[in-house]
Amino acid sequence: MGSDVRELDVHEVLQSHHVRCEIRSYYVVLDQRPAGAPPKEQKVQAGFDVDLYGVLENEKLTLYYSEEARGVVKHFETVAQEIQSRVGNHCTIEVIPYADSMVLDTHQHFRPEVLLRIRISHDRGLDQPEGPAEEQALIAVREALLEVGVRQA
Repeated sequence: MGSDVRELDVHEVLQSHHVRCEIRSYYVVLDQRPAGAPPKEQKVQAGFDVDLYGVLENEKLTLYYSEEARGVVKHFETVAQEIQSRVGNHCTIEVIPYADSMVLDTHQHFRPEVLLRIRISHDRGLDQPEGPAEEQALIAVREALLEVGVRQA
């Protein structure tokens, strides 16, 4: 999988910030209100969130505004487009940078980290659960992360 950012550069940036990932199920909550009946909520797994956490040096919140950060985001956007075109079947893959946020890692003495989310979901309707296309996309995203040296936490 390629992009206009060299794989080696992306690998170096991710390694220098000790990037790790966590994978969670992504849920939507349907609020159904039939006429004359009390509201009923239904929780449906609509896909997966792959969260990438990178260590911030000296609480440097401007990381997303740097050249290297834009390159990493662009790399993952390209990877997401390639995977999405392969798996198809109404599967969507979004790369969501949280530019002005900082996460504190409670397992590492509240070390400041930056978050980049890759959301794998579908557009088949909110009441539809995730399916084989989202599973295939998750496998492909995991492989792409391994290629650039990101470890799963």
